[in-house]
Amino acid sequence: MSEIKALEVSIEQDLRPLSVYLWRSGVPHRIVEEAGQQVIWVQREPQAEGVRALYARMQRGEALPALAAPLVVAKPRSVDFAPWHTPVTSVLVVLSLIGFFIGTIDKALLPWFTFFEFDQLGGYVFFNTVKGEYWRLLTPIFLHFGWPHIVFNMLWLWDLGRRVELVQGRWRLLLIVVLIGAGSNITQAAFAGQNIFGGMSGVDYGLLGYCWLWGWLRKDPILHVPKPVMIAMLVMMFLSMTGITEVMGIGAVANAAHVGGLLMGLLLGAYVILVLRSER
Repeated sequence: MSEIKALEVSIEQDLRPLSVYLWRSGVPHRIVEEAGQQVIWVQREPQAEGVRALYARMQRGEALPALAAPLVVAKPRSVDFAPWHTPVTSVLVVLSLIGFFIGTIDKALLPWFTFFEFDQLGGYVFFNTVKGEYWRLLTPIFLHFGWPHIVFNMLWLWDLGRRVELVQGRWRLLLIVVLIGAGSNITQAAFAGQNIFGGMSGVDYGLLGYCWLWGWLRKDPILHVPKPVMIAMLVMMFLSMTGITEVMGIGAVANAAHVGGLLMGLLLGAYVILVLRSER
């Protein structure tokens, strides 16, 4: 179903009261930033006309009509977070599932997608010098080694990735994933040296930091990350640094990728919020 552009206003306009009113009215919608403007998208033209009328009343200082319906939360959120509204997140999940097959089930192609190319002879691994294969900066984020690895990473990617894509658009999410993915891989390679590593967790921690900063500084209700969730993820990150995952039989964790991803997510969030806003 194609969407209808209902409203386009300055980035400085606070559309939260209008968005809350629309949710309470049962009107599915999404608000995205496009070319320095806020754009409200709805599913039908009558809804678009209603949005424009409500915004005009707000601009005149008039109170919005009283609502008879109760607050609706689950239904609008489920509509907006449908997979076809967040194609980039959906494609990233599919690529990660392919990476899980390569990293866990059929490892014949694995040396083509790791950060460092390697050969295996018996129980020994030999790393080779690589030149010009720049895809290796990113492809390790799709590799996953075992069911706990893929399930944990995909749950967080599916949640956080869709939030960013819904609010800020697919191109913003894609750029964030590429920058954080390459950055976290480079960080892991720099700290751990030649090794075989992979997973989307560095990107997940980057998206976590990015969303948390937006929810804190911009008060965005969809990007908001609850404090208990943020604390739990940080505790999990620090516990993995102690080697507890190896004791539990889960395997080693790319701790440098987690830290690097989180820091990059915070830096990207701060840049977009503070630097880009100051230029307008």
